[in-house]
Amino acid sequence: MDKYSPEERRLLILDLLAAHHKVMAAELAEPLGTTEATIRRDLRYLADEGRCKRIHGGAISLSPQTGTLTERSTQHVAQKQALAVAALSLVKPNQLIFLDASSTHLLLASLMPEHQGLTVVTNSPAIACRLLERPGIRTILLGGEQDPLVGGAVDITAAETIKKFRFDLGFLGVCAWSSDLGFSAVHYQDSEFKRRVAERSGSLAVLCNDDKLESLASYPYLHAADLDYLICTRQDPALLKAFEGEGCTVITAG
Repeated sequence: MDKYSPEERRLLILDLLAAHHKVMAAELAEPLGTTEATIRRDLRYLADEGRCKRIHGGAISLSPQTGTLTERSTQHVAQKQALAVAALSLVKPNQLIFLDASSTHLLLASLMPEHQGLTVVTNSPAIACRLLERPGIRTILLGGEQDPLVGGAVDITAAETIKKFRFDLGFLGVCAWSSDLGFSAVHYQDSEFKRRVAERSGSLAVLCNDDKLESLASYPYLHAADLDYLICTRQDPALLKAFEGEGCTVITAG
């Protein structure tokens, strides 16, 4: 006889997902007093309900709910500020830098050092406006149709314009990262745009909130091996191993 009812068991699974972002059926069967096959059925049920996303042998959290750039700017502000401050260590004089549409990059734009010969390209009007408050920085805004949820242009016009640049350093926004599939985006056009930026960047950096780790969105676009720097606030040995084992430098903020 099972230790918990299906409803109780599924609530416990959701609690574990909230705490760890990823669960495996083989590891849950014994502590939840049931079989691995039953856990797999529970995970399938929860995935069908839109509460998680199935992966081989288990499940993973969905990417955090997204809103507009303005709405995202009010969330996890202290953590994003710490990430932005840590990212400044990568900025060097006379660089050509790309800042992807991102609420964290909006904070980074406000901290960018002036009068160091920096040129910053962005697909986000909000970031461009923030940079214009710092006249010592040359600012280039990409054209294209503005996506209100992304907070910038990620259409074919913006993607084609990326080909005209060779960035010293590219900062990519992130919707989700999982150890199984890498970085993923909520919108298809956004994932393809990020691929283009990655191809045109000498060094590539990602500033990642804790809630984006071990979660999954619909469109994978980048793996740890493609990245030069991960800036995060979580001190997690497994995370360090996943990235540093692929040659990516992990910088812990805060």
